[in-house]
Amino acid sequence: MPTMSNLRRRKIQARQRKIENATKREAKIAKKEHNAKKAG
Repeated sequence: MPTMSNLRRRKIQARQRKIENATKREAKIAKKEHNAKKAG
């Protein structure tokens, strides 16, 4: 039982990390665009 729950948890954590990275990347791009507008 612990091995199965461990596997499932790892899979869920991997999915969450993927979502987190995607949102961080979007925020970074938005910030870059905002800075470019401010400078130009």
